[in-house]
Amino acid sequence: MKSKYYNRDLSWLLFDNRVIDQAYNNKVPLLEKLRFLSIASNNLDEFFRVRMHNVYSMITRKKRDRRTGLDGVDLLSFVYDFNSRNIAKQYQALGIILDDIKDKGIFDLSYFSDVSDKEKEYLQDYYLKNISKRIKVVDFNTDKKSHNNLNILLCSEEKLYSAEIPDDLNRLVETNVPNHFVLLEDLIINSAKDHFRKHKIIDGYIYRLTFDKNKRYDFLDENLSDRQYLKDMNDYLTNNGHRKVTRVEFVSHDEPKDRVFFSSLFGISKKSVYEICGPLDLRILDKLFKKYRNDPKLVFAPFTGLTWRDSKDILGYLNDKSILVNYPYDSFDIFLKFLKASVHDSKTTAIKMSIYRTEKQSHVVSLLKEAASKGIQVTVIVELRARFDEQHNLEVAEELENAGCKILYGDRVNKVHAKICLIEQGNSGYVQIGTGNYNAITSKVFSDVSFFTSNSKYVNDARLFFDRLAGKSVDEFNLLDTSPNGIKQLILHKIRKATRNYLRTGKGEVFIKVNGLTDIEIINGIYGAARLGLPFRIIVRGPCSLKLGLCGEKEDIEVKSIVGELLEHSRIYKFDYGNGEDEIWISSADLMTRNLDRRVEIAAPLVEESIKKTMRKLIKMYQKDTANSYYLNQDGEYIKKNKFFNVSAQQTWLKRIKWRKYV
Repeated sequence: MKSKYYNRDLSWLLFDNRVIDQAYNNKVPLLEKLRFLSIASNNLDEFFRVRMHNVYSMITRKKRDRRTGLDGVDLLSFVYDFNSRNIAKQYQALGIILDDIKDKGIFDLSYFSDVSDKEKEYLQDYYLKNISKRIKVVDFNTDKKSHNNLNILLCSEEKLYSAEIPDDLNRLVETNVPNHFVLLEDLIINSAKDHFRKHKIIDGYIYRLTFDKNKRYDFLDENLSDRQYLKDMNDYLTNNGHRKVTRVEFVSHDEPKDRVFFSSLFGISKKSVYEICGPLDLRILDKLFKKYRNDPKLVFAPFTGLTWRDSKDILGYLNDKSILVNYPYDSFDIFLKFLKASVHDSKTTAIKMSIYRTEKQSHVVSLLKEAASKGIQVTVIVELRARFDEQHNLEVAEELENAGCKILYGDRVNKVHAKICLIEQGNSGYVQIGTGNYNAITSKVFSDVSFFTSNSKYVNDARLFFDRLAGKSVDEFNLLDTSPNGIKQLILHKIRKATRNYLRTGKGEVFIKVNGLTDIEIINGIYGAARLGLPFRIIVRGPCSLKLGLCGEKEDIEVKSIVGELLEHSRIYKFDYGNGEDEIWISSADLMTRNLDRRVEIAAPLVEESIKKTMRKLIKMYQKDTANSYYLNQDGEYIKKNKFFNVSAQQTWLKRIKWRKYV
């Protein structure tokens, strides 16, 4: 029997395919096309660092994926097939774009063999003066795996040698002709003849290893003291040890046995060895993007999100009305002004907020420190377990604590992923709840919604939320809901309610917008309602395990992924009961088991009609989008729908910024 679900990891790779597809979009400027290829490369690195651990674990334990029934060997084979398709598409796009860029006289990224003799002379001199002494050739040792980004494997008739390419050297090497470059590794391979002669080298490869970074936080215990938790987290970061190789990439020599050779060399499945017909690690394209992005013809038009008018008191406004903003079309500066006004308001007695990922030199952190210096009681939940940002979050926690803020590390077992800020002023106050992080950099490219209010029901619930995390309260919320457990049951309950009303009136619909939909209980809830005819309109940016065509002739489910200039990140749930009644929720939670069962997340209903009206308009625009939408079909592929007139939600909102200056 066929599975009712798509595999999460394969669905992730389908998303990467949609990112690569932007490089073929005629409406995307040339440099932005390179940036999309760089993003796809970075996404795939993360996949092999984070997700391949589970695939190899399935093989070792002889387990099957509970969603699809695939065993680990089958899944590894599918991963290779999906990636091979993506990589071929990615490098074909790269060749077309680089040729176009060269023809337009912007820059030229060449192979060493293709540059002029005069350039070769300059490059070889550059190599001797700046690089040659840094290249150390040693006997190849299978037990000592290089953690440098790029490496050289040298082959003589009798033995193997290796050399690490120093990570601190610039991969883009100028040829002494303006805007003409070769890659560092290409220069080394073609210039290190002294090394080659000395060791009687007959062949050489550029290769790259990816390592498993999915190390479990195996020290977690709900009874850990703060002191022990910090010690264990520091030990975790400093004792990563040697991790398993999850991928080998090498520059193609068009030799059919090369993948077998690298597979045996590193003791890894042939299905995790990738022969690349071009330069390794296309994250280098981001450097080219940054180098030439000042040319307005080559990039998306710059924009500045709408901000809050300085002459208008934001807290005074919130005393009468709530605010809903849509980043980045509305600027993150609105939140900073909200926080700054609260810090400078003499009535403010306490500020409480959660921090998951902030940028370096964060204005939010500076304002919290200023608040503490003024005698305001500042309590910050700093979640240390933000993958790859653990060290930064430790530093943020220490910085805030040294400034006099009270630091909580939240739930010891469940990661705190909620986005909430509470301003207390006696019995009243203000609260902000959002779908994205308090990060001024990512807020410029991540599409998120943020809700501000002085409504006492939200304020009181926010107090309960922070009291719960401090272990002080078990009272029930009036409006909010949280995970673990609560948000999943909330959504399933609302789907059942919408289904009952639909069966009675023939009207109603559920709208869901998330970054991932992989939780089986939620998907089964959707299937059950869809069999009875309840329509679903679902936008899932990334992995989606839901299948179409399983719910009979009454099924009315549309699933699409919006991929465009900005990264869709907002989480929105709308339940239309078909009788003029609807509920709209915003949340920090994607509909994935990790978010719903193993994280502290928050969901907030929008109860004021003016705010709901604004959100309905946002949802309607998302539903109208065809320009950036990829639609899931019954074969599990994502396709574009060709229309005479396409609507882009992102571009519509960007154009509207020009009409006014302030929110």
